[in-house]
Amino acid sequence: MTKTWELIADRTYKLNSKKVWAPSFPTALKALENKVLEFPGYIIPVKAGMTHSMFMLSVLPTEQCQFCGEGDVPAMIEVHAKNGVRYSDKPVKIKGKLILNESGDYRSELFLMDAELIK
Repeated sequence: MTKTWELIADRTYKLNSKKVWAPSFPTALKALENKVLEFPGYIIPVKAGMTHSMFMLSVLPTEQCQFCGEGDVPAMIEVHAKNGVRYSDKPVKIKGKLILNESGDYRSELFLMDAELIK
């Protein structure tokens, strides 16, 4: 868990002007929006295959998935990679531009755009 993952975990939810529950991010996290950041984590594929240009990055490996039984959904970021990233069940480090989505729509709350595998 890094400081940035901790900030993500501190998000709350509020009713917005459209009467939709939407994420509300800490001020310190909002200050990081549109900046290139590095995130350690685990690849969670959204489609079958070994190489992925879009996937979820989780703070926890799937073997420790908290919502597979009881508990809360672990923090995840939707990653859009410049090039395909090969799946691994080992920890990885991904670098990309952080985008926050506070709209309350059905898309992810966090995105990492133009991402690259760095480890």
